[in-house]
Amino acid sequence: MSRARDLIDRFGREEGDFLRAEFIAPVTGGGAVRARIAGIACELKVKDPRPGLHVLKPTSPREASIVREASAAESKRYLGLFPKARVVATVAHGATWLGLPAAPPAKGIRIKGLVPIALGRGLRRFDTAVVRFDGALFLHERTERPAEAKRLRDAFEARSAPASAGLVPAERAAFGKAVEAREEEEKSHDERRLERALKAAGAELVGYDDRRGAFTVRYRVDGRSFESVVDARDLTVVSAGICLSDQDRDFDLTSLVGVMREWVRNEE
Repeated sequence: MSRARDLIDRFGREEGDFLRAEFIAPVTGGGAVRARIAGIACELKVKDPRPGLHVLKPTSPREASIVREASAAESKRYLGLFPKARVVATVAHGATWLGLPAAPPAKGIRIKGLVPIALGRGLRRFDTAVVRFDGALFLHERTERPAEAKRLRDAFEARSAPASAGLVPAERAAFGKAVEAREEEEKSHDERRLERALKAAGAELVGYDDRRGAFTVRYRVDGRSFESVVDARDLTVVSAGICLSDQDRDFDLTSLVGVMREWVRNEE
């Protein structure tokens, strides 16, 4: 019993010390930060959160308030606690940039695919961001290679290929990924519907024309090209493009792909 009471007393003292202390933590859009009380990890909700690396003070075991923004020296010391990596800002997701790994670090973390860059205020597309990983967030520390980033942005805006001299593979990959994302955003709702319907059956959309309530769809199945007409409302087949003995409307665009695949086999 005395040991349990000692532990409770110790936790109470350390919790009291914690509530009187200030600490540095990154505040993001989620408005919560992590800290430790008596060795126990706690999540604290931040009152009136604003993104940045801040000095905070607990107001209760569950809440904290921002005292001020961390100074440059405090930020440097805090970020220096965590392993470093580099990512190229590639695609915007709301107010957050998603970055591709610029190069594998000599030691520590390994990054695959796009990752969100936290506290990336001032970042622009194709900037190489030096980040620190605190176990949950990739925290922006500084930006490198501004000349290369500007060259990529200029080419992106001009919809032209960038001169590759001086670019590293990660920058070229980021450019390609950004172009893909822009093309996807620019697709119409109808184009995405047709793509999904064909992709579900392993076919590829080549193009389509909107004919007042119907789509004339051009697509490829196992390397063979076809053209069919489907109803714009539900993608029911109006005219398959091959003889189906007046059973065209028994199929939709997805199920028609299987019919075309079988037709190709029979032709061979």
